[in-house]
Amino acid sequence: MQKVRSRLINFRVTDEEFEQLKTAAAVQGSRCLSEFARLVMLGTAAGAHLMAIPESLDGKLSLFDRRLNVLESNVARLVDALGNSEQPSPNSGQREGA
Repeated sequence: MQKVRSRLINFRVTDEEFEQLKTAAAVQGSRCLSEFARLVMLGTAAGAHLMAIPESLDGKLSLFDRRLNVLESNVARLVDALGNSEQPSPNSGQREGA
């Protein structure tokens, strides 16, 4: 049975830092940002390195899959952002002097 977590740690980040943390959590394979932050802070406190290169083929494939998922997500966000910034002007599609 898992221990009940009753203590809360809270800190503020910028929007850019938040996006970096979300991406890192996804690459690491954490199920949520809280889990990722907990693992990183506890691992750092214990002197562990969470981003160690997996030695097994399964570990490498799993890491590759997670990174691919993050890449797909980031590309989708980029395409969406570019699509929103390319709104046609009122005269687009009309030739000059027409």
